[in-house]
Amino acid sequence: MLRAIKKPFSTKTTRPGSTRWVESQLDEVTRRIWHLLESACFTCGSRKDLQVGHLVERRHRHCRWDTHETGAVHLQCGPCNALHESKPHKYVNMFTIRFGERAYADILERVHSNQKITFSDLMALLEEKQEQLRKLKGKAA
Repeated sequence: MLRAIKKPFSTKTTRPGSTRWVESQLDEVTRRIWHLLESACFTCGSRKDLQVGHLVERRHRHCRWDTHETGAVHLQCGPCNALHESKPHKYVNMFTIRFGERAYADILERVHSNQKITFSDLMALLEEKQEQLRKLKGKAA
């Protein structure tokens, strides 16, 4: 019996202007914004190996690029971000302590929204985040 040979993940680059390309641009801009907004891990306060941590899974596009202070995205150190996969309550508890149960309920409400995000919505969001990044860079200078 012959076994199918597994192919490695595709190394193709995303086509500029495609939905995946816009999402990738949004991920990058969001990362840069958070590195200007916060300087320590949201859950433990560490200042090393900071990464963008998502309170809810990234597949929930209504919260994926959230750059509001009480939003679903904050910086986390590598260990806390990895731990969030198996023990999400640590991040959730810290979030509710800082911002309250209502803020967490608002995020869950957005997560369960049935409203579709269109390509034009993504483009408008990208422009909005790029403008936010420009303003933050201007303040830092």
